[in-house]
Amino acid sequence: MKYLFFLGLLFSVWACSKREPQTLPVVRYAGAMQDVVEAGDTSAHIYLDTINPHRRLYGLGGLRGNSGEILIIDGRPYASKVNAAGRNRIRMTYDIYASHLVYTHVRDWQAAELPDDSVVTKHSLGKYLEALAVKRGLDTSKPFPFMLTGTFHELDYHVSYLEKKNKSGNKKRPQTNYTLSDANVIILGFFSKKHQGIFTEPGSDVIMGFMTTTASKIGQIDQLTLKGSKVQLLLPE
Repeated sequence: MKYLFFLGLLFSVWACSKREPQTLPVVRYAGAMQDVVEAGDTSAHIYLDTINPHRRLYGLGGLRGNSGEILIIDGRPYASKVNAAGRNRIRMTYDIYASHLVYTHVRDWQAAELPDDSVVTKHSLGKYLEALAVKRGLDTSKPFPFMLTGTFHELDYHVSYLEKKNKSGNKKRPQTNYTLSDANVIILGFFSKKHQGIFTEPGSDVIMGFMTTTASKIGQIDQLTLKGSKVQLLLPE
């Protein structure tokens, strides 16, 4: 009987050591950032209302015509634009088209450790996410989403803007790049080592969009400072 018990225990340990990497939610995308930047293709590549189901949907991207940003948090879609005065205008609707979009469905999130001393910038966050994913048995050859919530020391962001000519025929461009300090925000991001220029920026494995907890500001993050922040990292469960 003891022999069978220890044999069963050894088999259990062996099975755990041979287990497959944790299954990740499927990440899908439409359009590409590099086509917008290099080829000027700002046409619609996906209509948000065709994505099903809406429940537990998360995504980010750009509005058709390079006219603003899209952020989807837990099935709630936000379209963020900047008006001629430089003010951020936001509406919640699925009746929008995206020039490029990355999205997924996440059933549940789980908290993950985020050290204050080493992860301080967007670049170091990408390196840390890769190492943490390996540690947790995630397949880093596939893209995966993540979230950051809390009060950030500082973050720089932008909102895409479609330039329009004024009455004199000149193009007037309002402020579209901003900095937030000590802001309480929700960040959705995607990590991938294989999609630079598609849905992550060239030279980066990470793309992030954010919204303030009041939904008064939404944009795409260019840089952030985590040092001195009070932040929680979330990964798909």
